[in-house]
Amino acid sequence: MVKVLLISTVGLKYDGITSVMLSNLEAMDRSGFEFFIAETLVSEDTIKEKFKSLGCKIVKFPNRKKHPFLYFWELFKFIKKNNIDVVHANGNSATLAIEMLAAKFGNCPNRIAHSHNTKADYAKLDKILRPFFNISYTQAVACSNDAGKWLFKDKPFIIVNNGRDISKYSFNNFKRRQMREKLNGSNRLFIGHVGGFVPQKNHEFLLHVYKELYSLRKDAIFYIIGDGYLKEQIQNLVDRLGIKDRVVFTGNINNVQDYLQAMDVMVMPSLFEGLPLAAIEWQLNGLPVVMSDTITEDCIISDKVESLSLSESYQKWAEKIIEISKCNNRENNSIEAQRMAKTKGFDVRDSAKKLRNLYIFREGKEK
Repeated sequence: MVKVLLISTVGLKYDGITSVMLSNLEAMDRSGFEFFIAETLVSEDTIKEKFKSLGCKIVKFPNRKKHPFLYFWELFKFIKKNNIDVVHANGNSATLAIEMLAAKFGNCPNRIAHSHNTKADYAKLDKILRPFFNISYTQAVACSNDAGKWLFKDKPFIIVNNGRDISKYSFNNFKRRQMREKLNGSNRLFIGHVGGFVPQKNHEFLLHVYKELYSLRKDAIFYIIGDGYLKEQIQNLVDRLGIKDRVVFTGNINNVQDYLQAMDVMVMPSLFEGLPLAAIEWQLNGLPVVMSDTITEDCIISDKVESLSLSESYQKWAEKIIEISKCNNRENNSIEAQRMAKTKGFDVRDSAKKLRNLYIFREGKEK
């Protein structure tokens, strides 16, 4: 039995990293494995229940940010005591050294550092910990080429795409009509965004684009799906911009794919990204997408994606959104995007198989 400890350095919540972890486990052949999930920072009960339903054991650790030394100590003790074979830590920076060193000192032979972004929240700490990080992991993994180069620099790494359950996001015209009726928007222009309320998602820019777009299309309705610590600040901005009656905040929901059916265009003006899962899901649904050119082109699997500079005016963004909303053949777009997703390795069954092979890899040989 191979014992695997999975860690998200940002907590167990509705975000890209947690979604990737869950999707891979759901699609993986889990026979011969015992999975442990580290609970630190925030942890949402519904997420923990999903992991438990897959046979995973949740292990509570001290708060990684508030008590880093205690977190390291407890992590080290757990790994050593339970003879953990694999520590797979998912994060955005060289602070992954905390997990990798705890695993190294705990005699864990397979230490996987997995990069999910192209920038660190704590640049100084990242710089301080890099020398320790570089000598502590055994396998380097990234969700995209850009994310790999950011964290591992000139050292080799393996790309494991953020795979999705492709069929789950297929366009369905019946569901579209059903959702638009439910949302009272049969003849309106629905513009959507999915993302946590954190600085990198650039919601302030997004709302200024929305205001400009509303001046051009009075039938436009804007849906923002997600949650986070900046949500109240963004809601206040909506009030100040005078578009409160046109912006809908759904919070975290477990049926994002249903809302996608109702949308006409999706927008992502992120300051930076590793490889955004949301953008993949939107394209699988046949949706046209307008995103910032700071986002890696690795996520583009459709010809219905437009990249714009954040230095462009809000009006330019608004005009591009209206222009691309005229795209039709949604069903054909969805089918073609699914075909490309499989070709480019975004089928979750492929990424899950790749990870499984990494888990059983030992010193150049498979176990």
